[in-house]
Amino acid sequence: MPEQQKSYFRNFVLLFTGNSISQVIPFLLAPVIGRIYSPQQLAVQENFLVLVSLISIVVAGRYEIAFVLPKIQKRANNLFVLALLITICISLLSLLAMIFSNEISKWYKEEELGKYIFYLSPAVFLVGMNNIFIQWIIRSGKYSLVSVSRISQSVTQSAGYALLGYFGWGINGLIIAWLIGNIIPCIILLFPSLHYFNRKDIDVEEIKSVAKEYKDFPMVNSFHAFTGILAEQFLLFFLITRNYGVLVLGLFAVMNRYVRAPLNLVGSAVGQIYYREASEAKNHNLSVMPLFKKSVKIIAYVSVPMILIVLFFGTDLFAIYLGEKWRAAGEYARIMSPSILFNFLCSPVSSTPLMYDKQRTAYLVGIAGYIVSFGLLFFGINQGYHFETTLWMYSIAMTVYYIFLLLWYRSLIRSN
Repeated sequence: MPEQQKSYFRNFVLLFTGNSISQVIPFLLAPVIGRIYSPQQLAVQENFLVLVSLISIVVAGRYEIAFVLPKIQKRANNLFVLALLITICISLLSLLAMIFSNEISKWYKEEELGKYIFYLSPAVFLVGMNNIFIQWIIRSGKYSLVSVSRISQSVTQSAGYALLGYFGWGINGLIIAWLIGNIIPCIILLFPSLHYFNRKDIDVEEIKSVAKEYKDFPMVNSFHAFTGILAEQFLLFFLITRNYGVLVLGLFAVMNRYVRAPLNLVGSAVGQIYYREASEAKNHNLSVMPLFKKSVKIIAYVSVPMILIVLFFGTDLFAIYLGEKWRAAGEYARIMSPSILFNFLCSPVSSTPLMYDKQRTAYLVGIAGYIVSFGLLFFGINQGYHFETTLWMYSIAMTVYYIFLLLWYRSLIRSN
């Protein structure tokens, strides 16, 4: 087996093992959590986490995604500092959201949400730091540390949800457990990250230089990532809450969490390895196509059987596992299964446009896809269709969009 393939599989096994353990724990405790919390409580947490995601996806200017690209370590060190400085600034600016907590509640037609906006700034900071540390550790090739951090996060969050919920902390328990779960991996990755960092390399002019060289990450990629979160989570959850109620949002959000979780454990591992290995292959004038095909195949082997199970047995599975009150979530899972499948086939190789400097094109393609899918979503809402009917329209549109993306990524590699 070529050394490139050996490295790929070795690193994949390391990340996959950690991701698997980190996802098994929430699944084991899901029946407990599903019976402690109501759909309405989990809906408030999900809307809060979407607000966090909307800011944290760009909190470092997306410079952390570029960590693996510099060939010279000195430039990578300055890129690391640049990402840290931007994260601190944006996290502090997000404190301003507290001023608008009442307006946010009214906008969502959900009074409970405004009570938890003061958690937003620390949540954004923790996610930003975790992303920076993980990408820095990936550059160093120490995938085992990433696995350890994810397992610790999963154990802390899941145990916190169950314990604080048992003692009646409600939504506060959900958010505090989530925050603690993000503090632990930050602590674990802090010192290893500093070990691979040389502060003597830091120079103001060098920071300006790397900021300019990788300017497409904040100028283009950040808008692309922000638009993705805005469309696929923020606007979607907002429209469901406002037009179909917090109960429907709670059922939909829990479906989204538990159907995507087992696929995420493979997708994130494959995606992180693909980006690093493919970037190295490109830098050494090697073909990226074998890595592309391998990544998509691995995701297909895992996701197709799981999606088929959801498609045929989703409704009963949710009712049995989480409790009868979650049966409708299984129906939503069946409807969304085609789009979820193709989303996960695309996700591990979604960094392909970054490697070929096609971020602007990727952004425009994304905008076009979201306009079509949300156009159908708005149409269903305005026509007064039941949520299931509107969701079918949205799911079909997103499926077509993800198929197009997958074909485009492949054509980028072939043409280069």
